[in-house]
Amino acid sequence: MNAEGLINVSQAVTHGNLRQVRNLKSNKQGSVINVEGNALTVLVDQTSEVWACEDCEERNTD
Repeated sequence: MNAEGLINVSQAVTHGNLRQVRNLKSNKQGSVINVEGNALTVLVDQTSEVWACEDCEERNTD
């Protein structure tokens, strides 16, 4: 995820909107529940994991 994508996800989460991401290394998917620096806290199957933003891509939910 590039810097612009990280800003967009961070702003959405701050305003209470969930964003779906996929980890490019593990291929796991989940909902972003927090963004701190370049790290995303992602809820995956009821477990939270911290992923580096560069390892992630936002999933289009349309």
